[in-house]
Amino acid sequence: MKIKQIAIIIGLAITSPLYAQSTAPQTQNDDPRQLVEMPPEAQQLMRKDMLNYLNVLTQIIGFLATDQLNKAAYIAETQMGNSARGKYRGNPMGPGRFMPYAMHQFGWSLHQAASEFAQIAREGDTKKALAALQRVTINCMSCHYSYRTR
Repeated sequence: MKIKQIAIIIGLAITSPLYAQSTAPQTQNDDPRQLVEMPPEAQQLMRKDMLNYLNVLTQIIGFLATDQLNKAAYIAETQMGNSARGKYRGNPMGPGRFMPYAMHQFGWSLHQAASEFAQIAREGDTKKALAALQRVTINCMSCHYSYRTR
């Protein structure tokens, strides 16, 4: 299978469950995810990060599709990997202060998986890099399927 086809499949795998979930009629009472209450400022910071992560994933898929694995590795590590952890550590409105421990675990696992992806991508094997990228997106999906902020 060609790399571009794999990238399209990954993109669909990431967005299809989100589309299906967003189009289903649902009230907050029907939503089985745990509500995590946090101040609006913390929600805004977290939402900004989540949108950035979607952007990073999109760029990574594009880099993989064009065999630019070093660029994929760089953006994964600097924007999503362990290098990106703790940026709100000194901020009293940092979203992490309001997350339950298990939700934190998803975040930490995401950062770790992104760093592992970066390391594997630098080795130059696209197939292994794609498998490693799936470990990143699994953390995204697991957290989004488990928690909500509104």
